[in-house]
Amino acid sequence: MFVENLQIGNSDNKIEQLEHEIQILRTRMLEQRELEEQLFHAQKMESLANLAAGIAHDLNNILQSVLGYTQIALLEKAGTDPDYEIFQKIERIIVKGCDLTRQFLTFGRRIHSELQPLNLHTKIIEIKELLHRTIPRMIDIEVYSTADLNLIKADSGQIDQILMNLSINAKDAMPDHGRLIFKTENVLISAHHPLTRFNAQPGPYVLLTVTDTGTGMTPEVKKQIFEPFFTTKAKSNGTGLGLAMVYAIVKNHNGFIDVLSEPGQGASFKIHFPALHAQAATPGLLQNDGPKINFSLGHERILFVDDESDILKIGREILEKHGYEVHTAQNGEEALKQYNRFKIDLVILDVGMPGMGGIKCLQQIMALDPKAKILICSGYAPSDLVRKALELGAADYLTKPFPIENLPRSARSVLDKQS
Repeated sequence: MFVENLQIGNSDNKIEQLEHEIQILRTRMLEQRELEEQLFHAQKMESLANLAAGIAHDLNNILQSVLGYTQIALLEKAGTDPDYEIFQKIERIIVKGCDLTRQFLTFGRRIHSELQPLNLHTKIIEIKELLHRTIPRMIDIEVYSTADLNLIKADSGQIDQILMNLSINAKDAMPDHGRLIFKTENVLISAHHPLTRFNAQPGPYVLLTVTDTGTGMTPEVKKQIFEPFFTTKAKSNGTGLGLAMVYAIVKNHNGFIDVLSEPGQGASFKIHFPALHAQAATPGLLQNDGPKINFSLGHERILFVDDESDILKIGREILEKHGYEVHTAQNGEEALKQYNRFKIDLVILDVGMPGMGGIKCLQQIMALDPKAKILICSGYAPSDLVRKALELGAADYLTKPFPIENLPRSARSVLDKQS
């Protein structure tokens, strides 16, 4: 009898062990499936990122041409001319187009942060107009701000992305009705503030709080919301990258983000941005109160290389107005012929060209003349391609689309650099 009980006990142990191993196998299979899904998402997002960057590059070339012709027209008209205001409106529309391409490039991870003094309250007021057209009207939008709000040093396009992503999340959490509240205030983080435990530097900050009155989050969800590909939405409604990108942008601005939320109690995202110590006027991306190009004329010979004929025409016109002798080429092969034929003082080179391409052209020019002065232009914004060009010997770069006065100004700057 004892032996029989022992055998039954051994059988039970084996069954339990087998069930345990099966459970481990199931867990591993689920983990593998999740990894495969994440890999699929990553590959899909990488493809979309490349597509977005390519679209932005082509759109930047178009915007550069339109901007160039518009600013040339402004140069030829007085402020009292009835057409002057029309061209200024066109210029402002181009600014919006530039913001759109910057969002494409940010999504494609092909742009670095171009930090400038920025009033966060003013930015929220701007984005509020867009939100009125993109979120349901049963959601009330409220904006509050401290008087004399400090400026922050931030990338305008990336701040737009933060505000839009948080607003879209808030909208999804309030399917019937609710309130979306933006609040900005000056705060001071002392040496004993809890945030200093997370490497926050003591000092003045601007605190942005984005609050919704939606469904809220469980503690488990709250722990994962900034992780890439984590989403509580249906697969057809979200990628799980919105808040991950918000987190990355905030960190890139030396800021800190936290969320307060409970089920049924809505959510508040609190973002601390380091404040600038001195108030300063916020420069616009392409502000132009009337073209005022007051820098010295040149006399040197410039080779301008770009595959877009309109950009070459505009560039040649503005450079010749400043005294330079300009030769043009629409590809790298033609550029090398021109460089060998003439004594060139400066090459302005687009790196995103068909054929030989800008990088190979740059390498061959530097091989011919290690002291060659080269100014890079790119519709991709500062990217790996531009960084490679700078490592190979390019002196500086211009990101398309740029105000036309930046071209002769940058040319003069590079020409005056010591070899």
